[in-house]
Amino acid sequence: MSVTPEIYLDNAATTRPWPAAIASVDAMLADGYGNASSLHRRGAAAARAVGKAEGVLAALVGGGAWKVLFTSGGTESDVTAVLGTVPRGKRDALVTTTVEHAAIAEAGRRLGAAGARCVEIGAGPSGVVDPAAVAEAVDDRTALVSVTHVANEMGTVQPVAEIAARVKAKAPRCRVHVDAVQAAAQCARLEYPLAVDMVSLSAHKIHGPQGVGALLLRPDVSIRPLLAGGDQHGGLRPGTLNAPGIAGFAAAAGAIACRRSAAVPAMAALADRLSLGLCGAASGVRPLGAKEARAPGIVVIAVAAVRPEVLLHALETRGVLASSGAACHSRRREPPRCLRDAGLRAGEGSIRFSLSYDTTAEEVEGAVAAFAAVVEAVRAGHAGDV
Repeated sequence: MSVTPEIYLDNAATTRPWPAAIASVDAMLADGYGNASSLHRRGAAAARAVGKAEGVLAALVGGGAWKVLFTSGGTESDVTAVLGTVPRGKRDALVTTTVEHAAIAEAGRRLGAAGARCVEIGAGPSGVVDPAAVAEAVDDRTALVSVTHVANEMGTVQPVAEIAARVKAKAPRCRVHVDAVQAAAQCARLEYPLAVDMVSLSAHKIHGPQGVGALLLRPDVSIRPLLAGGDQHGGLRPGTLNAPGIAGFAAAAGAIACRRSAAVPAMAALADRLSLGLCGAASGVRPLGAKEARAPGIVVIAVAAVRPEVLLHALETRGVLASSGAACHSRRREPPRCLRDAGLRAGEGSIRFSLSYDTTAEEVEGAVAAFAAVVEAVRAGHAGDV
């Protein structure tokens, strides 16, 4: 019996753990199982591994001085940045954008329900927010500006350095948080300026284990803890540190940092081929968002006259695994606002293909061939025959 080879193009949802990350997790589980807060030698060894990981993550975002809070992932990091900062005294406003991860949007809604203010700046058809519009929305009530570097569902790169500079020029006391969960693998280089106060990261987006992330803070940045129950991280994030996960996170981060300058341009070239191939495979297929702002490894297309979940299932029968957007909202019926703002029309479905450094030209060609083979059958209502 023949087995259809798998073509995994859902790396924005999660990535395949690399061997170095798996080996680091295994080693910590097998022989490094001490509690990093314990005072005996096993605890000290685990604490050293955590300290080493902190340095690797700081280097991943360009170096400099950072405090590192390890979390359960990007969602917790984002929510901690928002709810740990807003409100702050009389400053009770959050300024963010419509292309953020749901964690930021939901935290903003909670703030609004509690009487605070949340201002969302739209990205429009390009999928890129205007830094001037973000700065214009900041006033003396703004405690935090939160913006993603690479939009997870729109697949566009946001001008975070310019946003941070404009915000600080207008409101020096306002904090700036950047969600770099996708950017850590999608950008050939990360080097956040001092105007950026906090950065969110997640291990499983960079070929590390699931269930571990980090919120990096500048040394002078303080936040309120969202949990209670221990002195870990100085009480800012109580709970036993996930030392095996943190070790795997560090291994993946180190490998990403070594590979990305060469791997990202190659990945971008394959994404270009994929986008051209998909759009040429059938009528009524077009890319969403500004081409010049597209993340190197993320292709988001609009497909006329299909239900995205049906097309995705048909692609899976050909071995191609992709998504219609964020895995956090995979059962959502309506497309997110950012895709509608980018021009997604009624009757169109959106499909997101996301590559990794390991994606091959043969896989891209296979994905295009599979798409061409199933899209008309799906439109004709014969998805079960593909």
